[in-house]
Amino acid sequence: MLRLPQAVVTTPDRRFPIPAAFPTRSRISAFLGRTWEGLHAPTPTARSSPLWAARSRALCAGERKRADPQNNLSRRVLACLTLTFLLPFAPAHAAESSEPAPLAAQSLLLDVTRAGPRLVAVGDRGHVLLSDDEGVTWRQIIVPTRAMLTGVAFGDATHGWAVGHDGVILHTADAGLTWTQQPSGQDLETVLLDVAFADAQHGFVVGAYGKCLVTTDGGRIWTSYSPSAEEMHLNQIARSPDGTLYLAGEMGTLLTARNPAGPWTILDAPYDGSLHGLLPLDASRLLVYGLRGRVFASDDAGATWSPRETKVPVLLMAGVSLKAGPIVLAGLGGNFNISRDAGATFTPWQPLTYTGGVSALLEATDGALVVVGEKGVARLTLP
Repeated sequence: MLRLPQAVVTTPDRRFPIPAAFPTRSRISAFLGRTWEGLHAPTPTARSSPLWAARSRALCAGERKRADPQNNLSRRVLACLTLTFLLPFAPAHAAESSEPAPLAAQSLLLDVTRAGPRLVAVGDRGHVLLSDDEGVTWRQIIVPTRAMLTGVAFGDATHGWAVGHDGVILHTADAGLTWTQQPSGQDLETVLLDVAFADAQHGFVVGAYGKCLVTTDGGRIWTSYSPSAEEMHLNQIARSPDGTLYLAGEMGTLLTARNPAGPWTILDAPYDGSLHGLLPLDASRLLVYGLRGRVFASDDAGATWSPRETKVPVLLMAGVSLKAGPIVLAGLGGNFNISRDAGATFTPWQPLTYTGGVSALLEATDGALVVVGEKGVARLTLP
């Protein structure tokens, strides 16, 4: 088995797959980043999680590219290694359409959002699912890609975008019934991780190695730029109620801006490990979360932070603030953390009806918790 040097592997973002044949130690190192320490080692539950493996697979390609950016020969050699590792996942995915999958609602899903009264979920193999009954039933929509879709967002009730591997950007103008590819200007090695739109015209996308794309015309033209000089993976976009934008990423990356085009301000992070999500509670109160169950709270829009205790040290990847008051954070192994005091304390919860890793959360209009992740999609009721 070909083994890559671990020194060139750094923290992947939350939606990065690696080949199953990749050595276990390297897979763990890839997930945890430059600091391979017992403190950050994943639990046995994390090591066995298909969601954890799925979000780390494609890392090896880009990390080899970043290892020696000045050496053309090295880049050519590593490109060949990339083809070896990623042949099952790559180039054809962007050009081919997804295939009907009767069990798509039980397959790996990575994001879910609302399009007016409809829910839209996306995931592996270009799966796009729609629900018109608040997540009770789902139907698959065929789209023009088989690439893994990692994020989905709508600018209004009908105009939406989904992004993912191979630099794929999909657009719908009919609330998800039909989708077309938009030219992103990116190559097939580009991994896009999250998307946000303020309206039907203005939006932006983030991804691996500090990638950021901005559009002001509904995606007809995407402009690429980097919000930071550091090429850290940007895992999630969050928007506070007052419109302030936040980016959370690897190695404690936290950025904020009023406009996607910047300028972006670097926030002092409370933790130098990967941050996989940021949850604005109001204009000034924030929660960030990531590896080993780490949660930090800010009451001053990210100027200062204080830690919050969680009982189970597993990666947290998803969060939602419910209208009734509870805050829910979730991650690997079906581990949930519930706060009923505005994020001051958290109580662990592990529902028997969803035991897989959780990638995204959404509140249904009836108060149910819609969960997507490695076991597909489900509706849960809080204890």
